[in-house]
Amino acid sequence: MIYKLFSILFIFCIATSFAQTDSVKTFDPKEEIAFDGKRYRVYNNWLSLGAGAGYNQHWRNDEKDEKNLAVDYSFHIKEQYFRLGAFMSGRDFTAANNYNFHLQIGLRKETSKYNLSAFAGPSYSYFKRPLSDSSEYGLNNILNKIYTEFGGYACVEAIYKIKYDVGIGGQVFCDYNKTQIVYGVRLVAYFSSAFRGVKYGRTIPKK
Repeated sequence: MIYKLFSILFIFCIATSFAQTDSVKTFDPKEEIAFDGKRYRVYNNWLSLGAGAGYNQHWRNDEKDEKNLAVDYSFHIKEQYFRLGAFMSGRDFTAANNYNFHLQIGLRKETSKYNLSAFAGPSYSYFKRPLSDSSEYGLNNILNKIYTEFGGYACVEAIYKIKYDVGIGGQVFCDYNKTQIVYGVRLVAYFSSAFRGVKYGRTIPKK
C-alpha cells in the first residue's frame, strides 16, 4: 500500500507540472496581494522546521520506533514548486543514526489561513544500524555496518497560518529504499518569504 500511495503521488506531481506549462495565465514573478494592511508576494518560498515520531519497518522490534528532526526549503521556478530537505532519525532526538537528503517536485495551495502542499522525489540515505539480532552472525559484527542507499521520499504538509507568513502545522512522510522504509509524522513551524512591506492594495477575502 505504501508503494502504491508513493507512486500515485509522484505521478500526480509530474502530471501537474506538465499541465501547468500549458496554462493560459501569464506568470508574473512580482505579483502581489494585500492582506491586513501588508503586501505579500503571490509566488513565494518557505522554510519548514519540525520534529516528530516515526517507524522504521526493517529493524529489530525494540528499535522500530524512532524520533526524527527535519528541515525543508521549498522554492519555486516560475509556477512550479520544488523542495530541498533533510531529516535525521534514531531511537531518540540525540541518538540519530539515519541521515536522509531529498530533492522533490510538488503541489501547493495557499490561502490567507492555510498552506497545503505535497511533494515527492528521489532521496539519499546514510545509516548505520543492525538489520537483525541473529546469533548466527553475531550482533556486534552487524552493528558496525554502514549503508548508503538511493530511494524515494514523499511528504504531505498542512500549515495553519498564525500570520500570513508564519504558521504551525504537521507533516506526514515516507522514505523508501531497498534496505529500509521509514515513515512517520512531524509537528512543523512554517516561515514564508512572502512579506514585501506595508502598503494597501488588492485585498483577498479571509477564508
